[in-house]
Amino acid sequence: MDIFVRMKELAEAGKTADIITMVSAPDQAAGCVGQMLLGEDGNWQGELVDAAFAQLVGQQIQNIDWKKPMILELTYKGGQYRLFWDKLSRRRSALVLGAGHISQPLCMLLSQIGYAVTVVDDRPDFANTMRFPQAEQVVCKNFGQALAELRLAGYGAIIVVTRGHRSDMECLQAVIDQPANYIGMIGSQGRVRLVMNSLRETGVNPDTVARLRAPIGLDIGAETPVEIALSIVAEIVAVNTGSGCRPLSDKWRCK
Repeated sequence: MDIFVRMKELAEAGKTADIITMVSAPDQAAGCVGQMLLGEDGNWQGELVDAAFAQLVGQQIQNIDWKKPMILELTYKGGQYRLFWDKLSRRRSALVLGAGHISQPLCMLLSQIGYAVTVVDDRPDFANTMRFPQAEQVVCKNFGQALAELRLAGYGAIIVVTRGHRSDMECLQAVIDQPANYIGMIGSQGRVRLVMNSLRETGVNPDTVARLRAPIGLDIGAETPVEIALSIVAEIVAVNTGSGCRPLSDKWRCK
């Protein structure tokens, strides 16, 4: 099967794959130009040098946390190879727990930066596609049931914006151990302190509790629902990129 046909199939199925492109090779392997595709099942599509070379590449990339396209340099049978490593990634997914007024602009902004958004709430008047046309999925169930049925490990961002302390705790106890890059909860300092203390008292590891970003969002002086949603999305982007949120005017100001 053609490698690009396979990439299209994987993308349409929402699956990931590692894409390895030969950048340079020693003279004796000058004809090994092309690409290999490593799927989630561990099978290769295409071959650049030979099966042993593909296995070496696979071992190499397993030990590296991929964050962006990068160059790999390998030595194989005495020759130096340079490879370009990229990924066919799933569309990023976000879980918004609570369907109040902040959640509407939050869903819109997340979808605009490429997230597939799932919104959960137990109120039919709030959790419906009329209010969330940009959401990929709107779940109208109680939080406990919805969280038990959703594949939580698939979400890169989990945002708790429920209407009360009891719902906050129910949601956080279900998601706090998930591998999401970003887990945040809205609330006043007093509410946040109460929730964090409650999590610790129920036996949640303090280091795990410390992962929770709360109060949620960056300090931009946000007051309206749209401004608060913007501060949350900005924090999610900053976490994903490792940014220190320093103003560019300070960072690049000419002296």
